[in-house]
Amino acid sequence: MRTIVLAVSAAFAFVLAAPIFVPHTALAAPKGHSMRDMRAMIADMKAKDAQGYAACEQLARTRGYVISDQMQRDVMMFIDGCMSGRFR
Repeated sequence: MRTIVLAVSAAFAFVLAAPIFVPHTALAAPKGHSMRDMRAMIADMKAKDAQGYAACEQLARTRGYVISDQMQRDVMMFIDGCMSGRFR
């Protein structure tokens, strides 16, 4: 019983202390996509299948996503998933 309490306490202390010792850049979100990359991704999807892109964009609108010139990452991920057949 004491071993379990000690193990749980050690794990809890580690979880609380880890952000202190890990560099901030390691905890930050990946830099991944810039707006230029997103625009290139949109253009690539439209070029591959214009009708499929339009259908997925319409589906995104019906699901409550806001489609604009400055699309957010979540909209792009939805459309990408839709075009690969994950959403219908």
